[in-house]
Amino acid sequence: MLRRRILLQGSVNRFYSTGNNYELLLHNAQENINQLLEKNDRSSYILAQYIPEPTRNAFLAIRAFNLEINKINVGGKNMGSIASKASIQMSNRLGVSTSDLKFKFWQDLLNKIFIEYNDDKDIGEPIAILLRDALRNDLNLDITYFNQFLSTRQHFLKTGGNFNSVNDICSYGEGTYSQLNYLTQGLLLSPSISPSAIKLLEYSPDLQSKISDIAAHIGQATAIGSMILGLNYYASKRNQIILPIDLMTKFELSQESVLRLCQGHIQDKQQQQDIREKLKNVVYETAIVANDHILTARDKLLKSKNEIKEILNQHPNDQLLIKSSKKWRKNIPDVIFTPFMVSIPTTLYLNKLEKYDFDVFHQKLQQKEWRLPWTSFKSYYQRSI
Repeated sequence: MLRRRILLQGSVNRFYSTGNNYELLLHNAQENINQLLEKNDRSSYILAQYIPEPTRNAFLAIRAFNLEINKINVGGKNMGSIASKASIQMSNRLGVSTSDLKFKFWQDLLNKIFIEYNDDKDIGEPIAILLRDALRNDLNLDITYFNQFLSTRQHFLKTGGNFNSVNDICSYGEGTYSQLNYLTQGLLLSPSISPSAIKLLEYSPDLQSKISDIAAHIGQATAIGSMILGLNYYASKRNQIILPIDLMTKFELSQESVLRLCQGHIQDKQQQQDIREKLKNVVYETAIVANDHILTARDKLLKSKNEIKEILNQHPNDQLLIKSSKKWRKNIPDVIFTPFMVSIPTTLYLNKLEKYDFDVFHQKLQQKEWRLPWTSFKSYYQRSI
């Protein structure tokens, strides 16, 4: 089934404001989001250039939404932080934490823009302003994916952010990063953007399933890569270990030893080396699963290309498809392929991780990734991930 925006109210008359106030509001929101992503999520900022212009702002808003939600409860388990103290105090008095209130704020805000998408008022949140504008322009957005993302992230925080196995990280990835991928797919498959791609998918439920599966696999790989990348941050700043507990047990690596290593409490060089060697084994077996998801996504992408060829051969009289397909690179429409490009940063990190023997503390792994602009350009034209 093609993913469609869920309307929370009946049919209404569209109202499009062309006033200077709304245009200024929209411009300021665009600038805010662009600056946020350029500084904090440069990968999304770069990959946005491949998203068709009418949907680009909404794509940027979706990626910024991910950033903002991940900031919630920055105090984590660091009991000495201001955020953690405030949350504990509020939880003791009112039965809710500050993070609960922040999640509630976003849930209410999303409900508001999906219901009142024709409102011109400044709602004070650039992400919501851009998403609301997408809805005003009849672009596909599904609120259930946003809500699933919020629910999964909130559960992650409430349960302490521990994963018993790699499969648990994959489940977390399905509830977060895969939801963002589904949102992007739906966005680009808006009727005003891609009528030919929609027609293509309507001919084949199997093709629909494949592109959804690719988004799911990429989301799960992204989650694993993000947890490995964020290991040092979570351990040193939030006092959390986010690697699979079963693998740590397998290699006789305690959470306490990793916390002490990341927080600089171990001075003995030999002890540091012993912990790092065990940690390499855990990271290796964790990263293998992420790589498997990327390989599966690639395999399904290849099968999707072949299936598109078959559909075109089976419908030689469909002028919309035949005419549009002449512009498709490597036999696949932009709107179907470009959402898969979010896998590139994870692939680059996994390759670099392998190159440096899965040592997350290696100096080269701490450097910013400079290859994304060229790699994404090559990926786009070769239709590969």
